[in-house]
Amino acid sequence: MRKSDPIADEEFRRHNHFMTLRDKAHLREALEEIYREFAAPTPSVIEGCPCCIATRGVDVLLNTPLREITGQQIWRYVSGAFLTIGNEDDFRYLLPRILEISVTDPGNANDPEIVIGKLGLASWREWKANEQRTIERLLDAWFYDALVNDLDNAKDGWTSWETESVLCGSARAGLALERWTGPLQEPSSAPVLADLRLRFPKDLSGFWSDAPTGLKELAMIISDGRA
Repeated sequence: MRKSDPIADEEFRRHNHFMTLRDKAHLREALEEIYREFAAPTPSVIEGCPCCIATRGVDVLLNTPLREITGQQIWRYVSGAFLTIGNEDDFRYLLPRILEISVTDPGNANDPEIVIGKLGLASWREWKANEQRTIERLLDAWFYDALVNDLDNAKDGWTSWETESVLCGSARAGLALERWTGPLQEPSSAPVLADLRLRFPKDLSGFWSDAPTGLKELAMIISDGRA
């Protein structure tokens, strides 16, 4: 067992505390920007196969103010979005709340691999440039928040995989992972990088099978820092 180094431990604590404060603020700002960018009238209807419409509680999504929709009310929609229910219009309307719940109340949300991956099904890379940039800023803030959470848990002797979930979801959405090579290679991120190396590739999220290009990028990042 590593002998405790009080100076190093205090530096780690201060560094992570600063990152936590910084990233939480950036996360809130990025979410508000998403709300502004994707503000739209409530759709008149959410379409889908009849059996799915009947079981996914879509009426409450149309009759409840957007910011008051709960995770439990929206998770069934997210699960079936673009598969058995919904289209780009209603997805864009609900997107701010979907993302807010995902990053602030993950216990009542779909996994990040699913939530972020839905952007790929929505063809978000064909949206307006400013909309894409807004989403990228949110994903950056989400990534840093996940990284800090994983590092905090590692400091306490726990293993969590929030960083991997955001990486996998982003890869499924078609976002290049090279944007996060630097942070992952920082000395302070060593516990997360070591865990990714240990679990690669067989013990990673099964959702990576939908993102072979992203998995190759991850392999390069965790092996030598080059994406």
